[in-house]
Amino acid sequence: MKISFAELRKKFYFRIPVAICIGILLFYTAGVLAMDKILLPGNRSPKAGNLTLNSKEAALDVFFHRGEPGKPVILYSHGNGEYLAAIMPLLKSFTSRGYSVMAYDYAGYGNSTGYPGEKQAYSDIETVFDYLTGQQKISPEDIVVMGYSVGSGPSCYIAEKYPVKALVIISGFASAAQVLLPFSVPFDKFPNAERLKNCKIPLMVIHGRSDKIVPIRNGRKLIDSSIAPLRIMHEEDAGHNDIFYRTTGFFHKLETFLADVERLRQEFQKYQH
Repeated sequence: MKISFAELRKKFYFRIPVAICIGILLFYTAGVLAMDKILLPGNRSPKAGNLTLNSKEAALDVFFHRGEPGKPVILYSHGNGEYLAAIMPLLKSFTSRGYSVMAYDYAGYGNSTGYPGEKQAYSDIETVFDYLTGQQKISPEDIVVMGYSVGSGPSCYIAEKYPVKALVIISGFASAAQVLLPFSVPFDKFPNAERLKNCKIPLMVIHGRSDKIVPIRNGRKLIDSSIAPLRIMHEEDAGHNDIFYRTTGFFHKLETFLADVERLRQEFQKYQH
């Protein structure tokens, strides 16, 4: 059977867009599969915590400090380039002000075993949250969930799921893809902005105007997406890695926000009676 040159050309031109589409699909799939590794590459260090808790197959290195009575508990999730030992000076700045603090290394970080990833990070924060509310008998309403950078992912997850006191996001992203793009994509990771559409937990966002890693549009989108009755945005003259040091009056802003949260809670209780 003879095939004319015109028919061959038609088949050739048809296969080009098909090949391009397949190539794009394979490239996108590889990117999605690699996203966990990019977001949570893992950093090893000696044990820095005073507890070990099991999260799925991982054993987590965890730090817990019981503060002054009446002060809330800070449940802190660190960034993807950090580990528990490196953030101890920050944690001590909370404990020195009377706060109780719970912080942990994700699976595959610090002295924690296992492998990091989005789903594992959700399990990790739920493990430490369960320890606080279970063994330590701390009410969710006394827990302030705080996440820095990639720590915004597990923090938004737990705040959407449980009635915690407040949510504080520092240099966080609207979703993993939106670190680079102004919109989400299918199979995106850590859909924080979408979670906040279902979350009435009081929210404070702190973000640097000069953040080159997670552009400030992410912090603004988190605030715009939130349905919380109390939403506060602080835009600072800072980048990504120096946000804690260049935020003017960080603890004053935190304490003012928590005072507003408590005032809102009391007003709500008054109208309930």
